[in-house]
Amino acid sequence: MRHGCLLIISALFSLNAFAAGNFSFLPQGTGPEKEFQGLMNAGDFKHALAAWDTSFTGTSFAQSANGTGTLAYLLYQNGMPYTALQTLISSTQPQALDANLLRLWKTELKNSVFIQKGWIQTTGGWKSIVDNSPLTIRLTTKKDFLKAFAQASAVPADNVNEKARIWWQIATQSATAGFVDSGLQAIKLMRESGQRVIGQDQLALTQGRLLYQKNELEPAISAYLQIPKSSSLWVESVEERAWAHMRQADYDKALGDVTTALSPVLTPLAGPETYFLAHLLDYRVCDYTRLFDNSEAFKTKHRARLNELQALAKTGTNKAINGVFDRFDQRGVSQESAGADVEFMPRQLFRDSQFIRAMESRRQLLSEIKKSAQLSESTKVLGSNRLLERELANNRSKADRFRQIGFQRARTLAAGDLKEYRMVLNKMNIIEGEVIQRLHLDDNLKGERSKLSKLDDNSESLVFPYTNEVWMDELDNYKAQVKDCPTLKGASL
Repeated sequence: MRHGCLLIISALFSLNAFAAGNFSFLPQGTGPEKEFQGLMNAGDFKHALAAWDTSFTGTSFAQSANGTGTLAYLLYQNGMPYTALQTLISSTQPQALDANLLRLWKTELKNSVFIQKGWIQTTGGWKSIVDNSPLTIRLTTKKDFLKAFAQASAVPADNVNEKARIWWQIATQSATAGFVDSGLQAIKLMRESGQRVIGQDQLALTQGRLLYQKNELEPAISAYLQIPKSSSLWVESVEERAWAHMRQADYDKALGDVTTALSPVLTPLAGPETYFLAHLLDYRVCDYTRLFDNSEAFKTKHRARLNELQALAKTGTNKAINGVFDRFDQRGVSQESAGADVEFMPRQLFRDSQFIRAMESRRQLLSEIKKSAQLSESTKVLGSNRLLERELANNRSKADRFRQIGFQRARTLAAGDLKEYRMVLNKMNIIEGEVIQRLHLDDNLKGERSKLSKLDDNSESLVFPYTNEVWMDELDNYKAQVKDCPTLKGASL
């Protein structure tokens, strides 16, 4: 289930985005220089890169800001955006570029995932084009939120992603500050703006949480339902939907959602909070047999997971992580890439912005290392520019450094998972203790409850307990009917 904020490499750069352009700043001449300019104006950047060596090697233009910016642009359009952006930002200033070349780069900077997500930081004069410095906005009062909205409004209309970064701060801080309506307004603005920094699944999940906090449960459930099964946030949305249904005292739907979240195919993705929710739901409806069965299943299924998380938190590695990271290099950060080893990874790993930034940057660098070798075989351009040669030589060490950052982040997240386990286990033990006390006080229950009534036999209804064979199209269609506690009405913890 791939998170919305992950990269699709083919969308990172706009190949041949400009079929024709004004490259009048290029040196005027005959022969190779004239041929090069013709290729550039035609948008044939592949052949223009091949012609660079014969056209400009050793010339003053090649060493100038316009020369560096032109070569970087060619690399960008030939599938090496990370190297191109690093070269451009570290070795030029926008005011030194010809207006036509700067116009091309402005467009690319505003479209680049690496720039818009802040994975390559703009510096110097490039901050005037896109300032992607980490935001440090702290919002606690109504005045703070109004000021943040004004700050976003002041950003030029063509910099909608920069606006979105401010709106996202409003959305994510509004709940703790007690200004939920401001957060909902920010999400609405992001949905309508066309921004590409924050995934639609992230917006839907945050909207659902804010509405849940306002006790607007039906709209919250509708927001959760907008998250597709392809998202890494889907399982979490199913769990939070169940919380909303339980707050409505709609135990039938809550049980259906919990059964989905704990179905065999999704068990490796379920965290301890999901089992606590199942515990609490079983307690509410007095299904004590199911409660203790769920407790035993939790201990059995999570024993190996806890061992591996403990190893990761303690040593920075476990038996699965190297293989998982190798698959991330090939296919990107996702739960699908992790495969069967997903249960031994921290749950937040697939949505943690720091981890994704490191591993996806590494994947792009590895791709460009291969690309540079291919280009070197067909042209001499990569060995004729010292600046570019240095950047490419640094790519391998940068890629290795990003992998180490990934290990460090995984270790931190594993420690966070273990802390969550300890907290949830304590809450589950409290519920189990309450159940044991209740059973002693009420001999009529005997650890049992009345059987669930059968559901209508149709395509959207199943009879519990389900079998171990699960079809993906059945997930999220489980339904249940539960009865009140046989002797204790309105039970609650």
